[in-house]
Amino acid sequence: MNFTLYPVYWLADAIDDAPFDLSRLPFDITDGVRIESVREHFLPGAFDLWKENLGSKAIEELQRIQFALVHRYALAPIVIDDELIGEQVHSSDSEGLLTIIAACLRLIRPMRQNALLIHGKVREADGSFDVMGFDVPPFRLLEVPDVQKLFKLRNQDAADLRAYAPQFVKAMRGEFWKFRMAVQFHELGHFQTLDWKARYLLWCSAIESIYTSHNWQHQGSLVATSRIKWLLGENTCIYAPGDISTLLQDPGVTVGQIIADLYQMRNFMAHGDKIPDAYLTDVLRVGFNGDVAKWEVLVEAASFVVRASLLKILRDGLLNHFAEAGPAEAYFGAQRLTRRELQAANAAARSSATAPPP
Repeated sequence: MNFTLYPVYWLADAIDDAPFDLSRLPFDITDGVRIESVREHFLPGAFDLWKENLGSKAIEELQRIQFALVHRYALAPIVIDDELIGEQVHSSDSEGLLTIIAACLRLIRPMRQNALLIHGKVREADGSFDVMGFDVPPFRLLEVPDVQKLFKLRNQDAADLRAYAPQFVKAMRGEFWKFRMAVQFHELGHFQTLDWKARYLLWCSAIESIYTSHNWQHQGSLVATSRIKWLLGENTCIYAPGDISTLLQDPGVTVGQIIADLYQMRNFMAHGDKIPDAYLTDVLRVGFNGDVAKWEVLVEAASFVVRASLLKILRDGLLNHFAEAGPAEAYFGAQRLTRRELQAANAAARSSATAPPP
């Protein structure tokens, strides 16, 4: 028996409003994947083989792993000319499955990620893990937006993952390219921390993947922002319940209030212009580490828009509308959300506003 696991940063505990119910572990997700407590499965010195090359910091992070998404699977035989010559060391199918489910979890509850995929053998004698290899993240470079720094896995997050995972796996293995590209850009943005602008542009690209296409009638800020407000709701708060600690004041920023600024800052960056000082100095909320500037809130807003949009597509059975440009254009076009119709509606609104009273 082999295993693949993908570490989960941490589970909500006593300092949180609703601690995770550990009695629910192991928690089944889908296709043989479960959320488990795994520290007891690692024998002392499980990672010592790599200590000289990786250094003590990397090994310490691996030794701290407590919870993970885990997939156990039977070893696949290697057959050549009808002769059994051995067994696979590990399975790319298993690794691919866990990578997909981890990406789904990041849409539900994006958390810090101090360790990545680990694979190896399950010892028959005691069920412990014999580690054969693992991926190594760029330590000290990984960080999440301010609002996500204290995110942990909650009971509802586990339940949501179980509900979304089957459809999400179908989407990521199928011909649903607009959806898949948005997920890919979200993943790249999550792990892009060398410069916040790179993360922001990647998440804006994810938004573009969902809401626009190469057709002139289906691109541009007016089209994207109008569609976002329609799909998610103008009055939807960009901080979901539980995102802001009860010890802090929730600024109550809504999609309708922030989406124009989100696209304006994106356009300044994409077109090589200087970002106006107000984006860097204006304070929109207060976090545990002090003031959170407008640009940081816009990064958080971009994360919310991507994640909320992709989850709504799954939840509302809209996946077929986001397979490629044609179905997406038809879907939004049916709501009169094309550039021509939006411009006409805006012109009519301006004309009505300036018309003299009867």
